[in-house]
Amino acid sequence: MDNYIKAKLLEAEHHGKKNWLLAEEILQELIAEYPDTFKAYEMLYYIYMKHRLFKKAEKIIAKGLLEFPDDSQLNFLMGNVYLTQKGKAHKALEWYSKIRIETPEMLFNKSVALVYLDRRKEAVTYFKEIMPYFNNLVSTYTFLAEQYVALKEWDNAISVLISAEKNFPLNKEVALLLAKCYDNKRNWIQAFIYFDKAARLGCDSAEFYNDFAHCCYNMGDIDKAIGHYKTSIQKNIFFIKSYIDLSKIYIAEKDFNSAKKYLHIAQKIDPLNIYITLASERLRRIFNKDEKKK
Repeated sequence: MDNYIKAKLLEAEHHGKKNWLLAEEILQELIAEYPDTFKAYEMLYYIYMKHRLFKKAEKIIAKGLLEFPDDSQLNFLMGNVYLTQKGKAHKALEWYSKIRIETPEMLFNKSVALVYLDRRKEAVTYFKEIMPYFNNLVSTYTFLAEQYVALKEWDNAISVLISAEKNFPLNKEVALLLAKCYDNKRNWIQAFIYFDKAARLGCDSAEFYNDFAHCCYNMGDIDKAIGHYKTSIQKNIFFIKSYIDLSKIYIAEKDFNSAKKYLHIAQKIDPLNIYITLASERLRRIFNKDEKKK
């Protein structure tokens, strides 16, 4: 690479931080003069991807492939262009399949593409192969665990997450996934331990407290369940499921006034919700039955 090309690449890199249009112009001119400048194609690709200009990214990599046919890096970058776009994972796989030397980065992205196509078992096979290269990232463990969760392979998911917990003991996503896995295995005590840990680590969404409440109810701790359902509602007053679930507890406990109160609020928020209607009808039947007994 001669000094002129090096200077132009450095100039483009400098301008790319504040004026990417000028950087684009410099690189396009450089490619026109010296079409075998591989670095220029790469730099343009990263500029276009950063600004989500996928068509331009696709065109510049296609142009690069005319100069460097079958180049693994360019095939990888073209696959990434499609992987980033919704509904184009199949195209990404086509490009990844052209790569002769399989790198961990390529296999990682290939796994993601397979997940997008709901081919999770294949994704897991590739992902397990590259785990050692990315085991310093918590997302590596959670990604693999999520695939096992989707496949309902709870024990495999738990095994991965226990390993993650050893390396990242204070990660709330790991604790939450463990809670959900144990919950699905109906191991309520272990699920409670991890829901509690996740809460202490910062999980605080309405959906989280709904799941936590459900676990408490299955453990037989009615008071904690009620408390967490109420917290769920406080976190998001439009999270209808917690109103319905809370009303069901109150119906079971024969606290019909409280059940009626929460169903009434829910009905105001979502008057066409069939589940609210069904719960209200059930409450009406039970209430009428109890009145007849008096």
